[in-house]
Amino acid sequence: MSDNAANYQNLIRFGGLMLCSFALTSTLTSNRKRISTALMSLKGSVPNTTDRSQMESTMTADCNVPVSNNQVLKGPRKAEVVRPEHKTSNPIKVSAAEWKVRCELAATYRSLFQFGLGGDMAAQCVMSRVTDEGSGDHFVSHAWGDFFEEVTASSLLKFDFEGNRITDLKSGAKSTALPDVSNMGCLPVATAIFKARPDVNCVIHIHPLAVMAVAGLEEGLLPCSQAAFFLHGQVSREEYDFSYEDSFEDGLANGFRNGKRAMLLNHHGMYAVGRNAAEALFVAIHLNQACEVQVRTMAMADYGGCTPIFPDGALLTEQYKDMMASPDYSYDGSREWPGVVRKVIREHPDFNT
Repeated sequence: MSDNAANYQNLIRFGGLMLCSFALTSTLTSNRKRISTALMSLKGSVPNTTDRSQMESTMTADCNVPVSNNQVLKGPRKAEVVRPEHKTSNPIKVSAAEWKVRCELAATYRSLFQFGLGGDMAAQCVMSRVTDEGSGDHFVSHAWGDFFEEVTASSLLKFDFEGNRITDLKSGAKSTALPDVSNMGCLPVATAIFKARPDVNCVIHIHPLAVMAVAGLEEGLLPCSQAAFFLHGQVSREEYDFSYEDSFEDGLANGFRNGKRAMLLNHHGMYAVGRNAAEALFVAIHLNQACEVQVRTMAMADYGGCTPIFPDGALLTEQYKDMMASPDYSYDGSREWPGVVRKVIREHPDFNT
């Protein structure tokens, strides 16, 4: 082939690539206009709320209702987290109440791992409140460096709300928590949220990929799935402050003070809370599911030419109230918790040791 012929063919290929690139760019631009229109429609469905914080505040006020108070048949099949031989005496000689909290928390760690939410090597953590008679509130969390699938009831560390680690469980002796085995980023998180929310007894902080992706968007969580409907008006936002100054703790407290069930920490991950481990786990799993579906939905809309359907905000609010008042379904994790425990017992039987 002559040089002129080769150059001519290359020119044709280049022209074809330019045409394809132009067509793709035009398609993406058109798709993004449709997505933008859908988003504006969603924001416009809440009267007088063009600002994100104002919109979130309106939804929270409308959705601040009790969670599943009418669902009385919660988990008829029971699953006991405490081994029979540990009901009268446990391996670390703590109270029966504290040992049960430790077993439930260890089960939560293992369950998060089973659901693919505990494999991040960064500083994730789960904390449960322990109320000791005569000595006030404390909380337990895993030792920094332990993977979620390694956590046991005995290996959990105990802290007070002043940043001290309880070094002797029998005497209550304590010393300032240090970053040898203590996750220094999680201690102020637990303290801030537990103090702001006396009803919260478990906090989950994890970094699922889809959650980090959605937490990096100005729009945040969108109503793309039933999982998102479960959490309508219940997810706050907070800037990620790596310095962990007092303002960061104040922001966490404010984000949960009005009763919200979760928080997206921009570019970082999530906090999910509950009255017990079962509820916090329910919130965490469904928030991750909502973010997973959103990432896929928006990808199809962006590159596939599809237009996402966002339900009317007022309809979502009424639907959320109906769900929370349902006598048939529970949205607090109580129905799923026995199955969660049974699965952990089958696959990770050493969790409660």
